[in-house]
Amino acid sequence: MPLFERLSFVFAINFISAFIQGTAGLGYAMIAVTGMSMFLPTPFCSAITSAAATVIGLQMTITLQKELKLKKILLPVLCCFLTINLGLKLLYTFDEFLLRLILASVLLLMTGIFLLMKRKSVVLPNRWYTAVGMGLLSGVSNGLFNIAGPFLMAYYINICENTLELKACLECSFFLTGLYTTFMHAFVYGKIGLSALPEISVSVIAVILAGSIGLKQYRKIDKEKLKTIVYSILLVMAAVLVIRGLPLTGK
Repeated sequence: MPLFERLSFVFAINFISAFIQGTAGLGYAMIAVTGMSMFLPTPFCSAITSAAATVIGLQMTITLQKELKLKKILLPVLCCFLTINLGLKLLYTFDEFLLRLILASVLLLMTGIFLLMKRKSVVLPNRWYTAVGMGLLSGVSNGLFNIAGPFLMAYYINICENTLELKACLECSFFLTGLYTTFMHAFVYGKIGLSALPEISVSVIAVILAGSIGLKQYRKIDKEKLKTIVYSILLVMAAVLVIRGLPLTGK
């Protein structure tokens, strides 16, 4: 794929993903990694979104700093740090097709959890072990695909007093975990170098623009309907990922 065409797709995917996160509170990495995996290697997509998520997380954290309650994010974020390395090792160990299968499975699992919680009105208990469990799961998912939002959302939605506090806790968590994961990608695994600069640059520009626009719409959009649409799209993308990754048979 020519460079300009590739960068145009990267910009569009990151813009849409960041706008959805700005309005719904999550979805950036899920959509961005899945979308870019259609034409880029999955580890490369994870590295790009890690850097971009750090930028959008910092942007939103600064904007919503008055709403942030650091005590609420401390335990899950610390637990997330414990398992990010495990996710990264799996990311750089498994082959591309297996990564696509894992990503598709993660998307299906998260969609199932979301639909179950919505339909059955399931509420996770506000206990330390819930924070630990969601943090550990988020770390593995974050290391693999830079996807931490759904697990953290499932926890924060039960302990935050309002939607702005919820968004502030999520975005600060994304910033902290993204910063650590980006460091690991760049300096430990050496996967973020000058060759990734064009994709990272357009991704950062896209998320900054979309994040600002999305935040303005945060109070206006029906978030539950938007999340339903997002997860419906992810189901289709999960199927496409698997189908595109299947080895061809016959002549």
